[in-house]
Amino acid sequence: MPTYTFRCKECGEEYTVFTSYSKVEEVRCPRCSSKEKERVYRKVSFSVQGGSSSCGGNCSGCSGCG
Repeated sequence: MPTYTFRCKECGEEYTVFTSYSKVEEVRCPRCSSKEKERVYRKVSFSVQGGSSSCGGNCSGCSGCG
């Protein structure tokens, strides 16, 4: 099941829930029980290791150099 983070429009509480997309509208704030919410999006970072690289090997910053 996906994870969703919301901010309550009534009390400002930020909370995360695990639920299916079809049940998102039923989710209530754990603090005030309001259904009025907005979705909070977070930046996600990741790195890819292995495979081919076009790195010249002289940057001394990436884990692929060495």
